[in-house]
Amino acid sequence: MRNLSPDSYFSVIAWLLPLGMLFLGVEHCVAQEQTGLPDVVAEAMKQINEKRVRTTISFLASDELGGRDTPSQGLNIASAYVASRFRGAGLEPLGSDDFFQRTEVATSQLPATGTVLVEGEPLEVLGVLGAGGEDVDWTGKVTPINDQTPRNQQFDAAVSLVAPSFDKQRASRSFQFQLMRLQQNGAKAILIQVEPDHPLIAQATQSLRPRLVRVRGSLNLPVLLVEPNDFEGETKIQMAKQKFGKSEVKNVIGILKGSDPELSKEAIVITAHLDHIGQFSGVGDTINNGADDDATGVTAVLALADAYTQLPTAPKRSVIFMTFWGEEKGLLGSKYYADNPEWPLTKTVANINLEMLGRPEPGASGKAWMTGWDQSDLGSLMADGAKDAGVLVFEHPKFSAMLYNASDNASFVRKGVIGHSFSAGSLHDDYHQPSDEWEKLQLDHMTKVIQGLFAGSLPIANGEVTPKAATKSRRQR
Repeated sequence: MRNLSPDSYFSVIAWLLPLGMLFLGVEHCVAQEQTGLPDVVAEAMKQINEKRVRTTISFLASDELGGRDTPSQGLNIASAYVASRFRGAGLEPLGSDDFFQRTEVATSQLPATGTVLVEGEPLEVLGVLGAGGEDVDWTGKVTPINDQTPRNQQFDAAVSLVAPSFDKQRASRSFQFQLMRLQQNGAKAILIQVEPDHPLIAQATQSLRPRLVRVRGSLNLPVLLVEPNDFEGETKIQMAKQKFGKSEVKNVIGILKGSDPELSKEAIVITAHLDHIGQFSGVGDTINNGADDDATGVTAVLALADAYTQLPTAPKRSVIFMTFWGEEKGLLGSKYYADNPEWPLTKTVANINLEMLGRPEPGASGKAWMTGWDQSDLGSLMADGAKDAGVLVFEHPKFSAMLYNASDNASFVRKGVIGHSFSAGSLHDDYHQPSDEWEKLQLDHMTKVIQGLFAGSLPIANGEVTPKAATKSRRQR
């Protein structure tokens, strides 16, 4: 086209314009036939479009946010962005401090140099898997262990082991349990000897930056990846003291007040977790952007806020929109909210939590599934509304039951609130990897699903239906 003369160019445009308008009209008619939604709802739904979804997700999953670890500057920036979007949509703040529910978490940090000394000489630390929660200043003999070491052997200083070969699943499960057992047997620190190309290095933090002190029951001692060493006999080892501090973290909360004098005292809560797992060690792309997990969920929360606030009359019930910190560290942000609610939990009708919406399984484009399907009728109610937008909400034969307690909805459930997570994706190979980039998302699918979530949640927000917990007999089936 750029080689056409101006006259030829405008002639082509004049010829194509009516045809283009025809196609646009056909597309509009098809959309109306598929949705069957009231005009005011269809108009508000226009706020949920692929262009806006792309704009939001490409920022939240950008390298500049550094993987949104808890705590981190990248997560702080993301929190400020969500608050600005809530403000721009016209939500009112619900946090104890404007749109923020602030709290502090304890952090620990190992010195960048001289962290470990062996016989007085520095030992190179290649990465950090964990930092301790206690200021233990220890000097002693390092105890090498192997497969023949008794499971109940007790330790009084450092433990050294050669890292085994394993895949990602073993690294996150059985090996983690082994490290927990060493801690329970008295180890004050764990040194894992690794070769430069060992996969554990890629899972370690990129630097010795401040790390969240884990809650009780988690691995809570320094776990360092070190170069191979011959720890034998009376090898003396010393580790520098950790630095302890506090970092502020924030849930971001906005509310659209309901229009009915009585029903507005009740609310549905639409949530997603804003954090991810930060950066790995090594070279190349080390940033875990967390595009699908869970920048997609946060994008959906923001898109739904835009759509809800475009309705000419607010729903009868109030609608709360919220993003959490610390989900990847054990649902910490949602647990904090559940223990310190800004809205009465007894007046919280349901939690609709959004997780991994961007990469559907084969044959599931434009469809979403709900966790814990048998625990309440929320899935059926959402499905009834979503079908008017041409979206199927279904029970996943494998993941619905398995993942019911795996995300932030579980924090509401333990307080007696109906809560479920909605997903429109798969547990793909890029999960918790730097390769989870926004360019791999199916944005048309994701946009359609968010539209379905809007249509599905509206009858609940309008007070037309109210979710009910399942009876005990149904839950046991």
